[in-house]
Amino acid sequence: MVPSFVVSFLVTTSWLFVTLATPTSETSIENKNKKPNILFIFTDDQDARMDTLEYMPNLQKYLIQEGTLYRNHYATSALCCPSRVSLLRGQYAHNTNITDVGMPYGGYERYNELQLGEDYLPIWMQKAGYSTHYIGKLMNKYSVNNYNKPIPAGFDYQDQLVDPYTYVYNTAVFSKDGEEPVYFNNTYQTDVIHTKAVDALKKQRNTEKPFFLWVAPIAPHGQFVKEGDINDLVSTRTEPPEPAARHAHLFQDVKVPRHPNFNPVNQTKTASYWKEFSYLNETQVKALDEAYRKRLQSLQAVDEMIPSLIQELEFQGKLENTFIIFSSDNGFHLGQHRAPPGKATDIEEDINVPLVVRGPGVRKRHISDLVSSHHDIAPTFLALAKGDHHVPSWVDGGVIPWIPKLRNHPKPVSRESFAVEFWMDKLIVENVGASTRPGWNTYKTLRVISDKYNYKYAVWCTGERELYNMQEDPYEINNLYTSDNAIDLKLIDRLDALLSVLKACRAHTCRNPWPVIHPNDPDIVTLKDALHKKYDEHYKQLSKFNFSKCLGYYSIENEEHMFDDRSLLSNNQKNVQLVTKRQIHFDIEESGEKRCSVQQHSSNDVEQVTDKEVTRLFNLVPRSEEPVGHAVPTSEELKKIEQRVPDELLKRNVDWVKYGFYNRFGN
Repeated sequence: MVPSFVVSFLVTTSWLFVTLATPTSETSIENKNKKPNILFIFTDDQDARMDTLEYMPNLQKYLIQEGTLYRNHYATSALCCPSRVSLLRGQYAHNTNITDVGMPYGGYERYNELQLGEDYLPIWMQKAGYSTHYIGKLMNKYSVNNYNKPIPAGFDYQDQLVDPYTYVYNTAVFSKDGEEPVYFNNTYQTDVIHTKAVDALKKQRNTEKPFFLWVAPIAPHGQFVKEGDINDLVSTRTEPPEPAARHAHLFQDVKVPRHPNFNPVNQTKTASYWKEFSYLNETQVKALDEAYRKRLQSLQAVDEMIPSLIQELEFQGKLENTFIIFSSDNGFHLGQHRAPPGKATDIEEDINVPLVVRGPGVRKRHISDLVSSHHDIAPTFLALAKGDHHVPSWVDGGVIPWIPKLRNHPKPVSRESFAVEFWMDKLIVENVGASTRPGWNTYKTLRVISDKYNYKYAVWCTGERELYNMQEDPYEINNLYTSDNAIDLKLIDRLDALLSVLKACRAHTCRNPWPVIHPNDPDIVTLKDALHKKYDEHYKQLSKFNFSKCLGYYSIENEEHMFDDRSLLSNNQKNVQLVTKRQIHFDIEESGEKRCSVQQHSSNDVEQVTDKEVTRLFNLVPRSEEPVGHAVPTSEELKKIEQRVPDELLKRNVDWVKYGFYNRFGN
């Protein structure tokens, strides 16, 4: 927990920037909306397992104390682009076929190639009668070269961060409504988002139409640095996030929580690359602690947004009819099981993400263990908006009962189970320069959580398997599958069958996978039901799930199982091989191992330039060398310093991924 004097200081500091107003009869509008407003605050790479929420006093005061904290909410792919697209579409990554941050398997170009932006959350919200607004980071590879190719659909107002400056804290670069990008020099990016978000709310003062506002700062994500004149890729690197100047002095003695899985003397995870991690030395641990402090510091500017937004809602008399939701795209690890900083694994630090909900009908000062995932958020928003009929039948997610009225929804959230999935031929390392770790990072993981049991079961493309009893072993110390203890074969049989369904599920089979395993027994709806001894022979006859081989991308054929039903496949799944077969080649490593790697996809008109030239182009947008973020700017101050991004930068068609941005660091 945070010391009381730190909380007191932070609350006092935040109030220097915002004082809550009291609604007046002259300015407030009588709330006649039957539909609630929805405000979604969405951070980037914020964990739920290392106490970051405890260092956000405004979040604690205005959201957690006034709403419900959901402890069992998960991202099913712990990487920015796949996770965000899953949320936008209400689907698992195996159904969106967005599995990476850049081409050929992810990013904004791939997203549009698959036409995913033609039928997704903001369009559904508009159909439900809402004005829709988005401020901040949408997804990877939305850039100075494609900001209007096409303009993201479904938003009445949008101010998107554009690459390659998305992860630059000391200069903010945006494209408003698909217009030419502009930048705000000597400003702290989160503060610009803060001001734009408040302005977006102010525009709702004279309208009774319900609104949906998504605010997406990048904190506490690491930042990109590209500098120097050297002519190679390593001039691009990642560093821990840069805090606003006013917060850089905070938390000097705080360290990464020393949970049992932090840098253990004996390695606790041994599948694939995990077994290769060495015990971290004192210098490495100090670097982890410093990265952790910067993450906490960077979140303070996000925390200061919360009372500002609430002030405006209260001023308009709309606060009591507004749902405010706080979450993040995926988590982050710092030294757990000896791992260097990063994400993209299936450990709880990477997949368990914050979820806080405040609004009409939401229980106050409550902590819930209800199980949910990111693909459940979109259908839940539409249920709150009384727009269920606008949710397509192919959506995988169900409705989370945030309020009593949703408890009997006909498409409820999955009762206790979901899958986590990933496909990559390396492990992403962040905050410590420019590096990745070799080793197959392709796995399917099952989580089953109830008040009676809590299991994690993983199958890796290498053939390795893991089983953790998370009730008794919450830090994943003892892999029961390889331990000296007798394996509970009955349990393994059930978990493997359940994973075999969820790893390729679609729509209703994601929300309730048991009828696939027991088509003639509708009474089985939980793992407890399936564990009855009368089903032992049935499960013994089922084949185990295995990958045919290790691939760094999703292939239906590579993961086929007897439960797969091709009639349920989405068009994205059926077309999954269109760009993969021609873009995969094999490299013979020094070890002699044959490993698959991905060639970067790019259009014919992409320029081939030197890294030195890319650095020059990147630096056409200036960045302050002095600390920025001494105060949140006003709208008037932003207008005075707004400048167009140089034409040369817009006209030069550079594949930024090729030169070290986004692909090698998983951002």
